[in-house]
Amino acid sequence: ESPTDVHSPGKMAPPWTAEEAASDAVSKKMLIEYMQTNCDQAFLTAERLQGQPASVQKRVTKADMVDAYKKTLGSEPAPLPPPGAGAALPKPPKGSSTPPASSAFTFSAPNSGGSPSPFGAPNPFGGSPAQPAPASSFQFNFGGKADGEEAISTETMGKGGKGGDDDDDDDDDYDDDEDMSLALQKRLQRLNMSASQRRDATMGELTPVVRQRIEKLEKLQESCDVLQTEFDQKMEALRAEYDLKKAPLFKSRFQIVTGQGGEDADGVPGFWLQVFQNNMILAEEVQKADEDVLKYLTDIKSSTKLSGDKKGFQLAFCFSPNPYFEDEILTKTYLLDPEDEDECLQKSIGHDINWKEGKNVTVKVVQKKQKKKGKVRTVKVEEPTDSFFNFFDPPDVPEEEDEMEEEEMEQLQEQLESDYELGSLFKDKIIPKAVSWFTGMAISPDEDYDDDDDDDDDEDDEDDDDDMLK
Repeated sequence: ESPTDVHSPGKMAPPWTAEEAASDAVSKKMLIEYMQTNCDQAFLTAERLQGQPASVQKRVTKADMVDAYKKTLGSEPAPLPPPGAGAALPKPPKGSSTPPASSAFTFSAPNSGGSPSPFGAPNPFGGSPAQPAPASSFQFNFGGKADGEEAISTETMGKGGKGGDDDDDDDDDYDDDEDMSLALQKRLQRLNMSASQRRDATMGELTPVVRQRIEKLEKLQESCDVLQTEFDQKMEALRAEYDLKKAPLFKSRFQIVTGQGGEDADGVPGFWLQVFQNNMILAEEVQKADEDVLKYLTDIKSSTKLSGDKKGFQLAFCFSPNPYFEDEILTKTYLLDPEDEDECLQKSIGHDINWKEGKNVTVKVVQKKQKKKGKVRTVKVEEPTDSFFNFFDPPDVPEEEDEMEEEEMEQLQEQLESDYELGSLFKDKIIPKAVSWFTGMAISPDEDYDDDDDDDDDEDDEDDDDDMLK
């Protein structure tokens, strides 16, 4: 089956082989950059490559991107020549290009010490982010002529063949291809620069008059940044002020739920369990074995006051005495990158739950046969199983980035993002509006569904339609 032309007219041909695209030398960002620049919208939509590059990187794996890229191999990006005419070969890009380094994690491991958490539980924060790994070296290799191949002059070549006359339209297409290739190389080189290097490179391309104007704009930006910092500080102070005002209300909620403060001794049995079950995301996390444990959950608190003025927040899950574990409070802490203006997760810290004998719901006991000295015996072993309480055991981050393959790092990043989204859900939606989740008032039919789920549902619907037609 011949390949389908997925390129937009006049775009550059695929710069890598399938093997090169799958290697660590070509990053996901480079593949997205090429395909979004050179492939038509129908192809991008079919392969789920449309949208901002950062969003595409999150929802599409490197393997899927490579598969999509392979579909571009062998298809001609330029319009087909007239019948009987030889195809014009594009000029090889001049120079070489260095791609950006693959996305690097800069997680900082906590120190063993630390001041108490805002909820009275240990708060083991500290340490500094690790330095990112150096960028890998890579050059585009477009190759020379093969042994025995007749040399063709690209300076005199036209649509008519190796020695034909050039038409004006051919020259324009030829120059457009070269300009497109050089522009792509330039963008890739800029991505591999530091912010200051990109700024200097941009300023160096400007005339003195325009450069002075840009410098004036930078002064205006600095003034705006000062005002934004002042705004953020006042917002943080205002948030802290109203958190204090809300605290007595949350305390009263706790007393009513648990039957304290003169209320009925039974309170509201299973309050938080029903809150979890009425939220679609949390309901998927809660397993059957978790339900009896969560009936002992009496309160959930959050705080942004971390030791050492660290950026982030901590959750505290309060439990009444129960037959499952010894702890009264289970904590989960999220440390954010203090240098990043956005909420960029640096590390999440869980809680080592002190499970009582035979009550650990995060493992299941299975029987396995062992051979020893010619005899077979049956032993019971524990294996991990799905549980909400795995929330308190976040993924481990290696000390060195080189210890992980790119696919493993992508998988780790997805796990950490999901973990952070779950923590933010508790902080921003569940804790402030717990009773609305209990009654179902907070449930929205359109809420919490992402694009991936919609795509999966569409595929399932198509399969069902096919089955009905059969």
